[in-house]
Amino acid sequence: MYVWPCAVVLAQYLWFHRRSLPGKAILEIGAGTSLPGIIAAKCGAEVILSDSSELPHSLEICWQSCQMNNLPKVHVVGLTWGHVSQDLLALPPQDIILASDVFFEPEDFEDILTTVYFLMQKNPKVQLWSTYQIRK
Repeated sequence: MYVWPCAVVLAQYLWFHRRSLPGKAILEIGAGTSLPGIIAAKCGAEVILSDSSELPHSLEICWQSCQMNNLPKVHVVGLTWGHVSQDLLALPPQDIILASDVFFEPEDFEDILTTVYFLMQKNPKVQLWSTYQIRK
């Protein structure tokens, strides 16, 4: 696994806004190594990390990131973009959705946006905080 530059940028953004994070419900999608979600949790947010339910290794990395950072209350959930699953339906309303470098495969865009749209329907006040890198 790799910490992508966009994850570092989003983590810095969270750190700059750390005073607004305590008590916020935050979901990180496509979490991978989970740097932004870990920072949010360290700043007092109630965090759920998610990655594809089809990639158990990625979910294990999320768990390891929580353990290494002494964050036993952070939940890890398998969510596959574009799929309505029990885990997706069971998510509580979120204040912020974090999406670091998830927009790199154009064939995934519709599934990502479908998932985010579903979450926004549950809570129209949710914000999407995303970073991406243009690749050529």
